[in-house]
Amino acid sequence: MKKLLAKGLASLLTVTIIIAGCSKGGDDNDNNNPPPPPPAGCTGTPGPLFTAVKTLMQANCQSCHNSSNMNGGKDWTVDCNIVANKNRIKARAVDEGSMPPTGPLPQSEKDKITAWINAGGRLTD
Repeated sequence: MKKLLAKGLASLLTVTIIIAGCSKGGDDNDNNNPPPPPPAGCTGTPGPLFTAVKTLMQANCQSCHNSSNMNGGKDWTVDCNIVANKNRIKARAVDEGSMPPTGPLPQSEKDKITAWINAGGRLTD
């Protein structure tokens, strides 16, 4: 009986230590860390080329790529996400034509993406 009680107490102690080790302490100061800087080219007022790309993405991409439905792990409702992923967007929507899944974009829309990227692919372009 003593051996059984000792094993039970040892197991309880082990579980308690594991749980205590996994809990988040209150002194990490996560709220005091500054947010990471925005991606390069993601500051300023949106320019006409970016605005044209954002408009076509609102119409063709954001129903699947938004904050509540992040297919592919991407949220295209956030301007900086578009800027940071411009090469991925071009590869899928222009080069491969695999996006959107409903069918390739018209050439005029592909040209808007290409023009924006050729101008620098920044928010201000």
